Amino acid sequence: MAVLERAHITDGGLVFDTAGRPGAAERALTDGVFLLEIPDSLDTTAGDIFSRQFHLGPQAVPYGRFRELRADHFDDPLLGFHQRVNQIEQFLLERRFWQRDFPPEILALGEALTRLSRQVLRSVLTHVGIPSGDWVKATGGCSRGAGSYHLTFNHYRPDHTSIGLSSHKDDGFVTLLRTTAPGLEVNRRDRWEAVRPDPACLVVNFGLSMQILTARAARPVAAIMHRVARQDQDRSSFGHFSSSRCEPGADDGIYRHLPGTGLERVCGSRELIEVNDHEIYEGTDVPEAGTP
Repeated sequence: MAVLERAHITDGGLVFDTAGRPGAAERALTDGVFLLEIPDSLDTTAGDIFSRQFHLGPQAVPYGRFRELRADHFDDPLLGFHQRVNQIEQFLLERRFWQRDFPPEILALGEALTRLSRQVLRSVLTHVGIPSGDWVKATGGCSRGAGSYHLTFNHYRPDHTSIGLSSHKDDGFVTLLRTTAPGLEVNRRDRWEAVRPDPACLVVNFGLSMQILTARAARPVAAIMHRVARQDQDRSSFGHFSSSRCEPGADDGIYRHLPGTGLERVCGSRELIEVNDHEIYEGTDVPEAGTP
């Protein structure tokens, strides 16, 4: 069982619980994962209901209708409702579509998670010593809430015999995950560990963009490998991804910070996304409209 560091937000910044455990922040960044207490201002209720309903179809009110919004509705092969080759069914939506397609309460949840992600990101950048004047370029706008953001809602099908979700690293900077049932596993020091769900916390993990940016910093941040074990009963979760701005006609790129030199462009944002997402979603099954 994974023993993860725990933090909370105070005065807009990230504070780790160090009671009896000095060095908590360093361990969390080295591991690439920690628990974040859900702020009182963040209500997860609508997201919890959406994650339990979106895959059920229009008869499930109010969110089952999202099963019928597929990739062609968004002109993007990764967005909308999908069934994967693993147990997961997913509804994934980029921020530029949130206001058009999400009801107000899910839009509000997404924006609240974007603000929370920005607070986490800025605290980490401060901690590892990235100069604040480089933040906007280094993060593709994420440090000021102008990056690319996705909400994902997940359902795991117990009748499907595959693993819940295959092992992978996220491609962005910060992932916020709301999970209340066992299943999530993280790989630390070449050992798979189960994450005990804590309904009072979000699981925060870092992705490849953060790992690349901080690789030469005094305190590098790891992108953690994680997966979901095979599920023998219905399981739902939802999450928020923060990435460098990457929209049609706009690609802010992925950078590495070199102390004493500045920022070095490593690749395009889309390049990183496409390579990483191909590994995660290879074999995606997109059902025909109207099929279960």
